[in-house]
Amino acid sequence: MKLDSYIDAGTLASVEFANRLTPGYANGKPVAETDVLQAVREVVAIDPPSVAAVSEKDEDGFVALAKRLRAIFVGIDGGHIDEAAELLNTILSEHPATPYLAKEEGVWHLHHHPSDAAILPMWTAICAEGLARMIGTQNAHRLGICMAENCDRVFADTSKNATRRFCSSACQNRIKTAAFRARKRTAAVTENKP
Repeated sequence: MKLDSYIDAGTLASVEFANRLTPGYANGKPVAETDVLQAVREVVAIDPPSVAAVSEKDEDGFVALAKRLRAIFVGIDGGHIDEAAELLNTILSEHPATPYLAKEEGVWHLHHHPSDAAILPMWTAICAEGLARMIGTQNAHRLGICMAENCDRVFADTSKNATRRFCSSACQNRIKTAAFRARKRTAAVTENKP
């Protein structure tokens, strides 16, 4: 997924943690149990040292983080941005972002966590900072929960016109297909009336 100026790796990781590590429904089906450590490694794959640092001792912490992140999306989607901001402030006070510049492969990159942070506090700070930036730049409307029936996965809208309302094209297509079939049934009933 393309990173825009208002949607960074922390925001996208927040989406992935919330979707992969919390129960609920995805694409009309219950979310299957997942291998937590494998899911975490896939989410943090943008940073290879993070993948190597993930261990079993972090499993419960990442699940707890995912639940907190989902609560933020639920708050924002429900129009409770003040509450979502307070949740973020709590997380940020527990895991403050400490920006610093690091030169990697000859290019300077801005990081939002202490350079020596353990994996869970580091990604907690990254996710919290990313979501806080969405609220602070008046882009919270780009965070939401899928509006498809039997789906509660979260998303970050990267579209130009900020009109995304589904977590995936699968959910969007499922809803469009159901609406098409409903219109077709209504038309058939109308045609068959004497």
